[in-house]
Amino acid sequence: MAVKDKKMKKIAREKSGKAQSELIPEDEPVTTVLETKIGAVFLFILSCAIYFVTMFPGLPMGDSGEFMVTAIDFGVAHPPGYPLFTTMSYLAIKLVPFGTPAWRVSLLSVLFGALFNVTVYYVISLVGKNSVVGIMTAGWIGFSRLFWMWSIQGEIFSLNNFFCAYIMLRAYYFESCSKENILHEARMSALTCGLSLSNQHTSVLFIIPFALRVAYRVLVIEHKSIKDAFNIALYGIGGMAWYLQMPISHFLFTPRVTWGDFGSISTFLKHMLRLDYGSSFKLVAGDTEGTFVSNFVAFVKDSSAELSVLPWAFGLFLFYTITTNVSHNLFKTTVKMFLAMMGCYFAVFCSLANIENPVGLSRGVLERFWMQPSIGLVILGGIGLCKLLTFLSEKVHPLLKNKYIQLALAILVISVQIKSNYEENDESDNWYAYHYAQSILPHLPENSVMLTGGDLPTNVFRYHTICEQMRPDVRVLDMQFMAADWFRDVLAPTTFAGIEIPGVYRPYKTSQLKKGQYNLKGFLDANIDKHAIFVCNSVRKDELSDYEKYYMKIPYRTCKRFVKKSDVVNPAELVETTPDTVLDEWPMPDIRKYEDRTWEHALKVAYLNSLSEKGTLMWQEAVAHKNSNNLRYLLERGALIHAQGVTQIENAIAEGRLSEDAWQHMYFSMAGSMGHFCMVLHTMLRSEVTEERRLQLEDCGRKYWKIYVEWTEIKKNTEHEAIVKELKSYLAMKSMKDLNFNIGT
Repeated sequence: MAVKDKKMKKIAREKSGKAQSELIPEDEPVTTVLETKIGAVFLFILSCAIYFVTMFPGLPMGDSGEFMVTAIDFGVAHPPGYPLFTTMSYLAIKLVPFGTPAWRVSLLSVLFGALFNVTVYYVISLVGKNSVVGIMTAGWIGFSRLFWMWSIQGEIFSLNNFFCAYIMLRAYYFESCSKENILHEARMSALTCGLSLSNQHTSVLFIIPFALRVAYRVLVIEHKSIKDAFNIALYGIGGMAWYLQMPISHFLFTPRVTWGDFGSISTFLKHMLRLDYGSSFKLVAGDTEGTFVSNFVAFVKDSSAELSVLPWAFGLFLFYTITTNVSHNLFKTTVKMFLAMMGCYFAVFCSLANIENPVGLSRGVLERFWMQPSIGLVILGGIGLCKLLTFLSEKVHPLLKNKYIQLALAILVISVQIKSNYEENDESDNWYAYHYAQSILPHLPENSVMLTGGDLPTNVFRYHTICEQMRPDVRVLDMQFMAADWFRDVLAPTTFAGIEIPGVYRPYKTSQLKKGQYNLKGFLDANIDKHAIFVCNSVRKDELSDYEKYYMKIPYRTCKRFVKKSDVVNPAELVETTPDTVLDEWPMPDIRKYEDRTWEHALKVAYLNSLSEKGTLMWQEAVAHKNSNNLRYLLERGALIHAQGVTQIENAIAEGRLSEDAWQHMYFSMAGSMGHFCMVLHTMLRSEVTEERRLQLEDCGRKYWKIYVEWTEIKKNTEHEAIVKELKSYLAMKSMKDLNFNIGT
């Protein structure tokens, strides 16, 4: 009886608290319905205008190229397929009559970026009863660096941002609807959730608590039937019907690029559920793991740097208002739903996302997935600001709730945000992907095969050969595709007809291969006599012992060409005739604007690596052919190539465009090579050049040897201890006029 009495008292207290909360009136809206609609139109036009003038004119690097290559032929993108975005992109490419295919798809992101801003505005206006704060908050997040960046390029994240904000808006509509409209609102919410899942799986972490709330209210509170619940579920399944795009693509289309065989239910489900990655929340394939704490701390740091600490502060005030029972019940239930969505995201994503301590491009990958919880954070912060202004207007001064004063503040905040991020997000002249493709593709022999790995070369070259018909005779063969069981049956007979595929590619030594498998050597053996074969990625080291016995790679701009060693009589002559990576031939990204998390930065690294590799090959050939007639050319050419990279990095450091540690390894290794080149030329040419020129070479050698020695000692690198000791003895010499520096040193 005692236990029963306690339960009865608890229920009575809850009913009493709920009744008391229901008696608390909702805040009066700061603006009228008409003013709220005018604000929405203004925000939409402003967002479209700003995004439009700063959007990419051509291909953005990263996954964008893949989405456009698959969409142009109605193919399927990487898991889970993104069928809704693919279909929209297909229609945009076919229906928009002007602009590059990439530009047309980027228009979709502009549209959904603007709709996202308007949706955030409406959520805060309806829940917080203050459309002025709504427009300020929407402008704050919409014109932040990260959200702006993904609203101007053809990617799935702008659409996902819109859906996540719209799910939160539907949650408000559901909580505020009458008993008569509850089934309609539940159906519309289910349809929205289904559509969202057809684009990006992470939205399920907002959907789970929302779906549980809908089920509880429909079945428990309103006592609707199981049939009604099943009907609601059908709307959700209907929204996910876009996944039928995958088998439709397989059976009715012949895409030049697609990701898988969808002729069976098992392969369809494997792709849809991202089983190749382990789960929908594994960001990269493999066994790497992250931790909840490290991922959550990373979000707090990144969101505070990106959006400031104000959303957190306003959110804490909002939490105070709903825990002290000074809010209307509708307001409290809506905010609690938003908090549940945030909690679900953190609990699942932060536990499963497998990127630990991200740096460089992996940091850029992870920050994309911080946008979804940032939406919840900013919306809760915006609602909290609405409550704070109401509180301060009552306690401090009523002018704080004056809509005209708030509007002036909103205009100021949005203007500052746009000005602060405009330059960094202005990609209207970003043609780097085009110039990258243009620097290589037109120079390749007819019907060449380009082996690629990684998003940068694969998506850039594939997009330009297929979507823009830049050298359509060149086949771009992704080595990740070659390793797929379905590749030989799906793409090899069509897109790669004429290229012999000996089986299923595996990056193993020949002795480790099983029947029906081949490695890089097997591929080269089968095709080297029929096609010029290039590689634009790194080759796994466990294959080196196989193919390097028979083939060598010659630097070819930022790629390399495979040639048979037996066909090379004089490697020095082959090096001499290889096209150079000319410094001024194509514009390079500004390191100051593009940090190491961007693909533009990765492109710059690839370019400087190509300089370093070609300069190193010049040195290796000079050592191997000391008596060659080309020795002087090789040394001078190698020195010039290294000088290009060293000079670029030194200029960037001097202009404050990057820190000295950003390019340490590449810079100091190239500096050491520069010292070698200068001193060998100093020794070799001292009888052929003027005293002034000899001293210039000596100064060059001293300068870069010293830089290399100091860096090696700071890093305590014992690997080159003998070389460093020898270089230090050279540096101690007062004059190197009579130095006999051997080329093999």
